[in-house]
Amino acid sequence: MSQPSGAIITAVRSAGVVGSGGGGFPTHVKLAANVDTVIANGSECEPLLASDKALLKENPTLVIDGLRIAMEATGATKGIIAIKGHYRDVVAALGPHLPSDRSIGIFELENYYPAGDEFLTVYDATGRAIPEGGLPLDVGVVVANVLTLAQVSHAVNGKPVTERPVTITGSVRTPMVATIPVGTPYKDAIAMAGGTLEADDVLLDGGPMMGCVVEDVNRGIAKTTSGIIALPADHIIVRTRQTTISQMVKKSKAACCQCFRCTDLCPRNLIGHSLYPHMTMRTIDYNLAEPVDHITSAFLCSQCGVCELVACDFMILSPRKIYAEYRKALIDRGIRNPHRKTASPLPELAYRKVPISLILKKLDLQRFAKPAPSIGYRSVSMVRIPLDRHAGAAALPVTAVGQTVRMGDVIAASPEDFLGSVCHASIAGKVTDVASDWIEIQGNQS
Repeated sequence: MSQPSGAIITAVRSAGVVGSGGGGFPTHVKLAANVDTVIANGSECEPLLASDKALLKENPTLVIDGLRIAMEATGATKGIIAIKGHYRDVVAALGPHLPSDRSIGIFELENYYPAGDEFLTVYDATGRAIPEGGLPLDVGVVVANVLTLAQVSHAVNGKPVTERPVTITGSVRTPMVATIPVGTPYKDAIAMAGGTLEADDVLLDGGPMMGCVVEDVNRGIAKTTSGIIALPADHIIVRTRQTTISQMVKKSKAACCQCFRCTDLCPRNLIGHSLYPHMTMRTIDYNLAEPVDHITSAFLCSQCGVCELVACDFMILSPRKIYAEYRKALIDRGIRNPHRKTASPLPELAYRKVPISLILKKLDLQRFAKPAPSIGYRSVSMVRIPLDRHAGAAALPVTAVGQTVRMGDVIAASPEDFLGSVCHASIAGKVTDVASDWIEIQGNQS
C-alpha cells in the first residue's frame, strides 16, 4: 500500500536512517527530492567487503520494499538495483522477487574500482553524467545504499536503526559478516572473528581503499561502518594512511616526476570533471597562489585513492592527501566550490577502469580475500554509540547517566533546524556515560 511522501520522510528521519555506505548523509533529505529514477547501490565498491552482498542474498525482499518506498517518496517511476554482475548468486536471489510490472530491474556492473561511486554508478546505469559540483539529483536520480533502503523499509514499519551488518576480515582468524548493534566496540567486533593474527595489527573502519585507521579500539562502530579490516602494521595501506601531510608534501616535492598516471586513472577526470592530480601536485610550491583552478579542484576529488594506491604505487605519493588538505584550507577561508560545468565522459573511461583483481594483487590483499560467511545477529554487553558519525550537526544527548533505556529509545538528536540525524539505544540497559561524541550503555544482565 502506498503512503504519502511526507509520512515516509518523517518516519525515515525519526528512525535515524543515514547513508550506510560510508557517507552518512541523512536519507530523509534525499527522499524529499523529486526524481524519475532511484538506484539501489549494492555494488560493494571496496575490495574485501561482503556486507551488502550478504543482505541481498538473505533478505532481497526487504531491499526491494525499501526501494519501492523510496520511489513512492520521490515520485520515481523506475528503480534500478546496481550490483556487480559476477555475483551470480546475488542476481539469482533477487530475480524472483522483482515486481512483474518491471518498474524495478537489475543493472549488472563491471567488477572494477570504484564501481559504486555514485557518479560512476549513475553513469553506468543510466548514461547520465553528473556535472561538476553536482549531485545525482541534478540528473533526475537518487542513489541509496541497499542497506539504507532496507532500513527505510524498517523505518516505515516503526523500527529505528539499531544494528547493521559489518564485514570483519583481513588479518583475523575467522573472517565473517556479523550483524551487530551500532556502537559495538571495535575490539569486541574483532573478538567475534577470533581476534587479529598479530598483536600489533591495525584496524580500518571501512574498506582498504577509503577506510580510516581506528585510533581507539574501545570506541563504537557507526551506522556507516560497513567493514572492520585488520592489516599488518607494516602493510602498504597502513603506512600510507599514517604518513602525515607534512611528510607527504616533502616527499612530493622531491619525488613527483609528473608522469601523469594519477590523472590518467582518476575516475572523476575520466567522467569529465576538471580534476588533474598531476597539475595539483605542481601547486605545492605555490602556497595556495597559482594556478587557482588546480587548487579549488580539490572540491571535485572523491578521495577514492586510485591516484595514491594504484597510479603512484611505486613512489606512494598522495594527491588525495593534498586535495584533502587544500579542501580543508579553502573551507576554512570561506571559499566554496566554483566548479560547475557539465560533464562529458572521456572515451578512455571504457578501458581505464581499474579491475578489483589488480587492486588485490598490487596492494598485497589477495591473501585476505577469503570467504566471509554471514553469521547473523550477535549481541554485545556494552555499546558506545557515536553522536557525530553522520553528515551535518552532531546529535545532542537527550538522556543522562543512570537512565534506563530500551532498545530503540531516542538517546540523542541533531537540532531540528540543522542537517543531521537521530540516535537510538541499540541495546537495552543503563546509560553509564555521556560524552560529547558518544553515549555508553551497559546492557541488562540476564
